[in-house]
This record gives sequence, structure tokens and C-alpha cells, in this order.
Amino acid sequence: MPTLIIADDHPLMLKGVVALFADTQFDIVASCLDGQQARAAIAEHAPDLAILDVNMPRISGLELLRQARAEQWRTRIVLLTAGLDPDPLVEAFKLQVDGLILKDAGGDMLLRCAETVMTGEQWFDKEAMKQVIAVVAAPAGPRAELTPREAEVVRLVAVGRRNKEIARLLSISEGTVKMHLHNLYEKLAVSSRTELAILALDLRLN
Repeated sequence: MPTLIIADDHPLMLKGVVALFADTQFDIVASCLDGQQARAAIAEHAPDLAILDVNMPRISGLELLRQARAEQWRTRIVLLTAGLDPDPLVEAFKLQVDGLILKDAGGDMLLRCAETVMTGEQWFDKEAMKQVIAVVAAPAGPRAELTPREAEVVRLVAVGRRNKEIARLLSISEGTVKMHLHNLYEKLAVSSRTELAILALDLRLN
């Protein structure tokens, strides 16, 4: 059973998220009202997943994400955000946050986000993605045209499919999928699946 900590400085929000994950596959090992408590809980329990409010007193969720990447924590990080300020969202994307979801998303969406992240995939709220497209995926010039097969690969990456799944769905080898991804990275001037997924939203391929 994957272990989970939840941190939010709004008691009602914290209580609601804790209740949402009760009687699920997750074992909640700590709930915290600020980032310092969350940091201590992560150090003590080394949970599989931490769901953190972006803005918290003492240590923000974004700062905890920075620490997680700098210190190579095994804990996967999902950030909850109430707003769409592009600056912290862009930084979260650049830090390869495991999941990012708006607080006004439905509870079922948060559960799906957590479940997806625990499979090793990333989950990004589409509304949040829209705010960072111009920064992360803005073209320097006209977009290179994609072949129909490349467009299919991009669309499947955007919905979180792994290379093996893409190969099966398109009836091609996994090596061919990797070749398409290599070509797409060069053609579209992106360097990760995250940026490719953001670009898919920009190109309306997802």
C-alpha cells in the first residue's frame, strides 16, 4: 500500500483531502498544516507520495519540490494550487513535478492524479498547462509540420501513454516509438515528454 502525506495550511481543505483518500489504496501517514511540518514528516516517513499546497507558511510546496529534486527524494510530489500565476507553475514544470492540479478540480480528478503519478507517469491540470505554454513551449518561429504518425505519437504522450503502450496502439515496435520521439524532440525543439505534452495542448493534439 503506497504511503502518503498531505499538507495544506487551510484546515478545511486539509480535512477534505484526507477524507478523500480514506478507504483508498493509499495509507495516510501524516497530515500537515505547513511546509515545515511536511518536511519533517517526509524525513520521518519517506512516503511514496506527498500532496502539497503550493503556497504554505514557513516552507512552500514549491520550495519543498526544489528540495526534493536537489536532495533526490524518493517521494513523488503532487502540487495543489488555487491560482494560475505562471511563474511558480513554470518552475514546477521545469523541476519535473510529478503532478500538478488545481484545487477546484473534482475529488475524482485528484485521486486519478495520485494513482497516475504512482505508476511513474506525470499528471498536469490542463488549465495550469495553458498558463505555461507561452513560456515553456513558445515557438521561436513557425512550427515544423508533423507527419500523421508523429502527431499520433505526440497525442498519446500527452495522455500519459508509455512507449510500450504507444507501440501496441500504433502497431509499431518500441524502437520505432523511440525513433519518433527523438525526431520530435529535434523537430519541435523540446527536451522532455513534459514539454512535448504541453506542446500537444498548444497544437490541439490531445
